[in-house]
Amino acid sequence: MYLVIENVVKRDGRVVPFDKNKIVEAIWKAQKAVGINDRALAESTADLVVMELESRGGTPKVEDIQDIVEKKLIEKNQARIAKAYIIYREKRAEIREEKKKVLNKETIDEVDKAFDINALRVLASRYLKKDESGKPVETPKQLFMRVAIHVALPDIIYDERVFRKERGSSFKEEQFDDKTEIKIGKYELNVFHKRSLKELYDKMNTEGHMKLSWSELLNMINGGQMNNVENYIELYYSLMVSKKFMPNTPALVNFGSYYGMGSACFVLDVEDSLESIMDTLKSAALIFQAGGGVGYNFSKLRPAGDFVKSTGGVASGPISFMSLFDYMTEVVKQGGVRRGANMGILNVNHPDIMKFITAKKGNAMFHNFNISVLVFPEFWEAYEKGEKYPLVNPRTKKIVDYVDPVHIMDMVSYQAWESAEPGLIYFDNMNRYNPLVEALGPIMATNPCGETALYPNESCNLGSINVWSFVKEGDDGKIEYDWDSLKDTVMITTRLLDNVIDINKYPLKQIEEATKLTRKIGLGIMGLADLLFELNLPYNDQKARDFMEKLVEFIQYWSKVESIKLAKERGPFPIYDKSKYAKGEMPFAGFYDKNSWHFAWDLLAEDVKKYGVRHGFNLVIAPTGSISMIAGVSSGIEPVFALVYEKNVTVGSFYYIDIAFERIMQKYGLYDTELLRDVVAHNGTIGSLNYIPKEIRKVFVTSMEIDPEDHVKALASIQKWVDSSVSKTINMPSNVTPEDVRNIFILAHNLGVKDITVYRDKSLKVQVLSAPKKQTNENEVIVQNKSVLNTIVLNNDKCPVCGSKVEFKEGCATCPVCGWSACASA
Repeated sequence: MYLVIENVVKRDGRVVPFDKNKIVEAIWKAQKAVGINDRALAESTADLVVMELESRGGTPKVEDIQDIVEKKLIEKNQARIAKAYIIYREKRAEIREEKKKVLNKETIDEVDKAFDINALRVLASRYLKKDESGKPVETPKQLFMRVAIHVALPDIIYDERVFRKERGSSFKEEQFDDKTEIKIGKYELNVFHKRSLKELYDKMNTEGHMKLSWSELLNMINGGQMNNVENYIELYYSLMVSKKFMPNTPALVNFGSYYGMGSACFVLDVEDSLESIMDTLKSAALIFQAGGGVGYNFSKLRPAGDFVKSTGGVASGPISFMSLFDYMTEVVKQGGVRRGANMGILNVNHPDIMKFITAKKGNAMFHNFNISVLVFPEFWEAYEKGEKYPLVNPRTKKIVDYVDPVHIMDMVSYQAWESAEPGLIYFDNMNRYNPLVEALGPIMATNPCGETALYPNESCNLGSINVWSFVKEGDDGKIEYDWDSLKDTVMITTRLLDNVIDINKYPLKQIEEATKLTRKIGLGIMGLADLLFELNLPYNDQKARDFMEKLVEFIQYWSKVESIKLAKERGPFPIYDKSKYAKGEMPFAGFYDKNSWHFAWDLLAEDVKKYGVRHGFNLVIAPTGSISMIAGVSSGIEPVFALVYEKNVTVGSFYYIDIAFERIMQKYGLYDTELLRDVVAHNGTIGSLNYIPKEIRKVFVTSMEIDPEDHVKALASIQKWVDSSVSKTINMPSNVTPEDVRNIFILAHNLGVKDITVYRDKSLKVQVLSAPKKQTNENEVIVQNKSVLNTIVLNNDKCPVCGSKVEFKEGCATCPVCGWSACASA
């Protein structure tokens, strides 16, 4: 007599429902490891396993099931698959033990299992809460739940039973005890959640948007009437745990915790007075403390040697004050996660522009700054006509000198060739489709990595969709893309980021006011290179660029659709009526190229005119260095830098393997240790491995195998549908010339790119401020309890944490092994 198997006993003793599909998937993975593509074989073997389990009766253990799988494979004369299954089983056992060590746990749960070891190392090192000894006291599951609850709190306030769009009378303010229990369904709020909820309620109540008093709202929540918000919590949580979406680093670190600040990027104004400079310095320090990065345009400062009326002396100029900001950044450790990051900008017509261009020569100073020159259209006109270009004193607004624009471009190109900086910001491209230019004037600055175009005191709240995660493989091995699931994810993450604006704890009142005035969000992507691998599209091919355009247009469209919906529910951003949106215009080039449309953008523009839109900007392609490592995919829109990395540790060495490369090599039966060694020996590439078919090698192209022009063309394809900007480095081989760099700068401007950074291979020796660290084992980096302010010169571009070679991508230096990044938003 056969008994139906209902449950299975997991290794940690939990009893969970039995799922035959898990057996099928395990056998299927073993088959693919040996190049066998026969789904029916996996299904039939699983059926035999289930029959034997049913004949035995009782509740089986996981180990029992695995033993039977091995047995049935042998009985079916599938020794190769059985061997692969056994190896896979042993590997999984080793991985489980390694994960326990990394997380300082006795057992691992279903969330721990969903992330690879490297992801857990990054989480343990940078994100999980720790005790005084540096050991994790929070699990990944608790982290993602902490964040999910926090971002769902505005869904309580915006519930139609609680919120009214039109202002009315306010309720009398009520005091709140932190010890009062608040539960949304089965989810209990911690003290930081409760404080944030009360603060948001009080703000909305002051503005007359609340229909209920605080006491009535509490009774409603604890009375179980917020099941819809419980669903949002689970949805936001599942997005992160499934690795379909990750918010930026500050949100993962701070939400549901002390600081409560989820913003990564800020721009601060610097006026031409000592008081303003010092106020900005203080504001930047507070931002760094909470984990953000700051951009500044220093062009309002009078040039060095200019007259100072109050003292009768002379000004020291913007370069000297940048040094002050640089030193402050070294002193203030950024939120316990990474040092502060800055973007210093100077207008091309500033009298000190020559000094600025060479300020980072040899990377000898400004170690905490990226720098960029803001270039105006008049400069390009003078450059093309061979005319002199005027330099203007910002204090007097008078011309003080004329320069040769060709000489300026030569200097910029040479310094970028030598030291990877400065980059360029193109004023015309940055503001051509700026929807707020008539209301607030032109944008003059960006955040540290250049992807977020902001007005003074604005912040941007970022998060990235893992576009690789929507790849589907059919039983026949055919790859399809799940556009419907991507649409759903775009819309819910747009809502999530809108919530972040409201629940965020801002470091300064003026930043909160400026941010909520325009309500810019920064929805981005990661995993693009891996997605292209799956679709058999070489990154440097026109078909790949066409797909990039289609993908980003898709995300922009559905994000705007959700933004309109939120405008109906919650109201448009406050200065919508003064924006170009109210005229039916959109803030990206693709809207003005109707031949490239895949959607009815004209109809959507009419909806925007009719209902308004919730966000000033929707898309920002930000750096994803750490969060893409958590998701286990390629970073941002960058091509893959190496298909395989080797990491040496005290007990030996192991490999970091690109997720798509591993999967596809297994599919073709090419995956083994010899392949990994060969790829490492060829600097992470397969182009010269002749035993791999040429068509496969053509697809798996890496960053340094791509012509710089193709990097720029890819950037322009993405920028076409992005309303803010894009963080990407144009990687160039070591043998290019300064003239080649200049040509890239000009090409980028002509293609509509908003800003650009180049990096010539082997051009830069990284200089990083870091407390001394010692490596104790492969899982743990101990920071010695000692403050050091000297600069460590690191040869060969080494990571200051783990010593691995860093990559220059997404506008900043990033370690591909431990996740260290010089950028705040990654």
